[in-house]
Amino acid sequence: MYNETPAPRAQLLSLLVAVACAGLSVTAAADPTITLQATYALNGATPADAIPEGSLNTTADGADFYMTKNDAGSGVFFHAYGFTGSPTYFGARASGDGLDFSARTSSLYSGSYTNNTGSVMLLNFAFNVDGGEVALWGDGVGTANTRLQVRRNGSVVSQGDTMVTQTASGYTCSENDIGALGAWANCSTPNDNAVFGAAGAYSVDMGLVGIGETITIDYDIVSMVSGQYVSGAVSSGNCYGGYGAYGEVQAVQQYVPCVSYNGIARSGDPFNNNGFDNTADFSLTATAAPLPEPGSLALLAAAGGGWWLSRRRRSDGSAG
Repeated sequence: MYNETPAPRAQLLSLLVAVACAGLSVTAAADPTITLQATYALNGATPADAIPEGSLNTTADGADFYMTKNDAGSGVFFHAYGFTGSPTYFGARASGDGLDFSARTSSLYSGSYTNNTGSVMLLNFAFNVDGGEVALWGDGVGTANTRLQVRRNGSVVSQGDTMVTQTASGYTCSENDIGALGAWANCSTPNDNAVFGAAGAYSVDMGLVGIGETITIDYDIVSMVSGQYVSGAVSSGNCYGGYGAYGEVQAVQQYVPCVSYNGIARSGDPFNNNGFDNTADFSLTATAAPLPEPGSLALLAAAGGGWWLSRRRRSDGSAG
């Protein structure tokens, strides 16, 4: 269980006992926000902000961004979006191809939540994740990386971080995973060139929320690719990232040809590919923290008393 600042035994005991006094109510202290970012560089140029150059569709509860850019044998494509309404959509995709490219995009969900009860609560954050992809293809060198991360007050609670690299010696697949999100995309071998994310429902234990405590929850998807390739770019039916037919996706399909890539990194929410079916909103659920058994309470009390007496003896001894 995540707990940013573990309490001494006596303090923990008082927190658990307080749970028996009231029911559940966890409320949002502020409306959640979505922040989209995207940067790119082609053929050694200085990295540029992609947002002003692309197509950005905004609503009261989020935004949908896409862009395609080609220059002198190199290209990048983005699709990043996030909506906090019902249903909730959330995703980020970056891909690139050609002689020299780099692309990075992210979608960040931020909210703050307050426990307005007289009880300590266990908070759970649940959401769906789309089946994504981290892959490199062709003749060249490059890197592809997707990271899904949930944070409480800035500290990482859960993370799925998968990277594929290609050098003259071949491919390397690696992971840096924490908690439930670590199951999202796993290297089947250390030399995979393509890893596919597991679509499904995920649940992250956010730990205890104290009486009157406000915490921040950040959940972001960061996708990035870079490389130098001379051949071997691929394309497929999911060249728009496998996202549903909502927002600006229909416009993408109408005006942008199917995108080829040497490197791709993507993930999204929900986990459907063809519309609004199987969607799920971000969900916060709080339950009363369980009380220890009476015997456990006695042991904790005894341990706390022993700790206090031990400190007093040491203090008395040092005073003599």
